[in-house]
Amino acid sequence: MNIARAVRRIYEKRPYPDVRSSFASERRWELPPLPWIKTIWQRRQPANRILIAGCGTGSEAFALRNRFPDAEIVAIDFSPRSIRAAKDWQRKNRRLRSIRFTVCDLTNPRLPKIVSDSFDFAACHGVLTYIPRARQALRNLARCLEPQGVLYLGVNGETHFSGRWRRVLPRFGVKVIDFQDTRSVRQLLKLFDVLFGHESGFIADHEAWYLASDLFGALIQNSSLSRWGRLYRAAGLHLLGSYSIFRPLRAVFVDELYQFLIPRSRAQVVELIEMLRPTTFHRLILSRQPELRPPWQELDTLRKWRPIVTPLFRQQWPQKRKQWMRVRNLKLKSPSTNTLVELRMLEWQIELLRRSDGSSSINDILQSLPVRILSVSLRDQLYLLYQLGAINLLPPAS
Repeated sequence: MNIARAVRRIYEKRPYPDVRSSFASERRWELPPLPWIKTIWQRRQPANRILIAGCGTGSEAFALRNRFPDAEIVAIDFSPRSIRAAKDWQRKNRRLRSIRFTVCDLTNPRLPKIVSDSFDFAACHGVLTYIPRARQALRNLARCLEPQGVLYLGVNGETHFSGRWRRVLPRFGVKVIDFQDTRSVRQLLKLFDVLFGHESGFIADHEAWYLASDLFGALIQNSSLSRWGRLYRAAGLHLLGSYSIFRPLRAVFVDELYQFLIPRSRAQVVELIEMLRPTTFHRLILSRQPELRPPWQELDTLRKWRPIVTPLFRQQWPQKRKQWMRVRNLKLKSPSTNTLVELRMLEWQIELLRRSDGSSSINDILQSLPVRILSVSLRDQLYLLYQLGAINLLPPAS
């Protein structure tokens, strides 16, 4: 039996997630927070056409329907049993019946013709890790996107726990591609949990459908960002950002350490951090268009760009006193990421942020303030807010 057939057999035996589990019934959201996706994508309007690539029993598609009630959603999976389960669940809820579920293999060259080729958003979470022809799947997904569309890609990193565990399991006489849900296997996995630094049962107590796929699968590709990067670049896709570095990156804003990152773009910072601190799971936003890269080293040109506040944070503006060189405290709160950032900023910097709606250039905003601004100080503050995701910078209006 070849690998692709073995993978399909696993999901036919144990659909993912099991429709009887709370995971499926709660329709959990496994993608990064939507405000973060919109920030990295730099898209203001909601997605109109959404593709779920590898939908399993439909949990992710149902969650997306809640967030995009008016969008056309197409959800595909190569497991007929999983699609049947999704349709059974769909029939129980009238609001979910507009989702189109289809049996289809992501590596099928005819995929863009089967599902269409004009999606503005596609999501492929925890799928390409487990299929043998990931390169072909990425090419197909790129062809399904409209020119300004983006793909969310969730794939295992090189430090994913399954890599080491699968090397050790055979030493205890356990086959890694044939999950037997016995008490002895569960107890062995609890031992692995403890030795790995988890609480006992952290992995061992997961449902059988999870363990059969994420630990005992026929194929599990735990790869570095550079390796996944070779695959998505070959498909004509460009990295815009990674949610996996969102929290580690926040630490560099202490003591102004972020200045060492200038003039790197968001994608370049992702690549740098992944070299230093490989992640267990990549949560990537990929686009057919290269990312916008503000000219951080060309200060006069930078001033012509237009700042715009993103949907990621809610600002708690301090009272305006027009004491432009006075240091004030600014709180940036992000409910979707459970993040609070407290910054000490000059009042003119806060005023610049307050007026950043994308309609005016940095120069236009600053000319209305009666204060002389040093370009380097301006650049550093904008760069901090940009890497935090508090603002985006748009090119000069044509």
